Amino acid sequence: MNTFDDILAAYSKQVRLPWAEDAPPAGRVWIVWYDKSLQRRFTGRLAEFEHATLKAGHGWRQVSLSGWFGSWIGQHEFFDALVEQPAEIRGLLPEIENSLVNELKDALRSCTANDILAVDGCGALFGVARVSTLISRVADSISGRLLVGFPGKHSAGVYRLLDARDGWNYHAIPIPADNAL
Repeated sequence: MNTFDDILAAYSKQVRLPWAEDAPPAGRVWIVWYDKSLQRRFTGRLAEFEHATLKAGHGWRQVSLSGWFGSWIGQHEFFDALVEQPAEIRGLLPEIENSLVNELKDALRSCTANDILAVDGCGALFGVARVSTLISRVADSISGRLLVGFPGKHSAGVYRLLDARDGWNYHAIPIPADNAL
């Protein structure tokens, strides 16, 4: 297992590399993966990633998804009914996903080609939205880089959120590069 310091060192190295302006969308996505037990440490020390980014001469924007679903459902017109019948939330999954994609695209529009948009709190979406789908739906809107904090596993190009379900294969840049530094 990589320590937080290993992950930060790998990120610091990655962010200092020159950015290809013609990188394909998948190459503009960086997934910082870490053991789920490091989630609180990652969130609490995210400012160190920001510092490394600014030191490398890039801009930094940040979005936390930790409380996103609670805020979204709390404002929903059928909130009271959903509290009484939570199984009905399944029928809202496409609406939830679309709202989240729109919010991420709005955040990406505020970024330049020299900026990183850091997305934290993906674990809070477990069972509500797939990180893989969100990334694929916003990838064409990335002008700089999208940094996704990912509590889970990565091996041979396959990512597994919270180690809890079958993974997905995505051609993003994993940080750290593989299971051992």
